[in-house]
Amino acid sequence: MSVLEQPTIYDEALYGEPLEVPVPSRPLNTDGPLWTVGEWDLVFPDTPLRREPDVQRMIIEIRAWTGWSKRQLAAVLGTSHTTVVNAEAGRPLVAARSGDLRRRVASTHDLVRRVFLLAGREPEATARILSTPQGDNGAPLDALQAGNYERAYVAAVDVLRPRQTGMLVSGRPRRPGATAALHD
Repeated sequence: MSVLEQPTIYDEALYGEPLEVPVPSRPLNTDGPLWTVGEWDLVFPDTPLRREPDVQRMIIEIRAWTGWSKRQLAAVLGTSHTTVVNAEAGRPLVAARSGDLRRRVASTHDLVRRVFLLAGREPEATARILSTPQGDNGAPLDALQAGNYERAYVAAVDVLRPRQTGMLVSGRPRRPGATAALHD
């Protein structure tokens, strides 16, 4: 600093000398995308809004992937076919009437999409896999109607690739003395 220049309180703060008066703070300017904090300009990027899953799109995709009618889809979702008709037409769902229909549609959409991909993107095969009974457990569609999406997916995979039954077989021959009695 030269002799001609008068030091300011900012210069005194920079050199470590005590300030005579408190430095007034500048207000935070939040107008527009450029914020001013002190002497620094901050630019915050726009954050994209994430919308809720589109129920209309999901219902249309479920019906396209399975070939189900609106009444069949309504039976799977546990609602009336008029609710499915209204949702597919893009009308808003009334929470008091539909309950957790958004969650059920989203979970059903996720499961049907996975089965559709496993079925080679064939709607007939997807509908057949979901409706084929699997032993005492019933069809994947029964578990889907009950709201048990994990069991429905496992049952659908079992329809595609049935579990092997029988004894375990090793690739190596059994050696004498390799096993012991259960009581030992």
